[in-house]
Amino acid sequence: MKTMQPSLPRSLTKPDDIAELFNLEDSIAGVHIENTALTNANLEKTSISESLLAKIDFTHVEAVRFDVFDCELKGCNFTASKFPDSGWRRILIDGARCSGMQVTNSVLKHVTFKNSKLELVNFRSSRFENVTFEDCVLDDVDLYNAQLKNVEFINCTINNITFASARMANVDVSKSSIEGIKGINSLRGVTINYDQLLQLAPAFAADAGIKVK
Repeated sequence: MKTMQPSLPRSLTKPDDIAELFNLEDSIAGVHIENTALTNANLEKTSISESLLAKIDFTHVEAVRFDVFDCELKGCNFTASKFPDSGWRRILIDGARCSGMQVTNSVLKHVTFKNSKLELVNFRSSRFENVTFEDCVLDDVDLYNAQLKNVEFINCTINNITFASARMANVDVSKSSIEGIKGINSLRGVTINYDQLLQLAPAFAADAGIKVK
């Protein structure tokens, strides 16, 4: 499984007035933005490409049809942010706080989540292709009705995750620890390890209507 990494230009522009940049431009490319608060901003139909965004506060951002391509997002705060109908392609999200983040009805292709905490994150009805979660904590992550193809969880702590009604192909959670999974009957196409099989056996039995004494 290979997740392509973003390709950034060698030279990036540092805008003088970031607020004005987002107010005036719907399409932003080739920028390096750092230590900026976009709290409560409306970024509807905003497109960002070939850029580095570091320590950006996206708290309570509303961003319908947000589109990011070939970007690195490092140390960002996505608390209570909303990105419905968005597109994420060749993206590295490293060291992010994603508490209450909503990325529904969206497309994520060649996206890497690394060293990040995903708590109460809503990915309902989104499509994942070649996505990697590495060294992340996932707590109450909702993938209801999502489509997952070539998705891998590496060295993650999965406290609670919902796969109900999800459609999956080549999804690997065998390299992570799992405390709780909802939607056991939707796990066709998922790879788990032997210890996980034993751990999840009661849930499999209950789903099949088997009583264990």
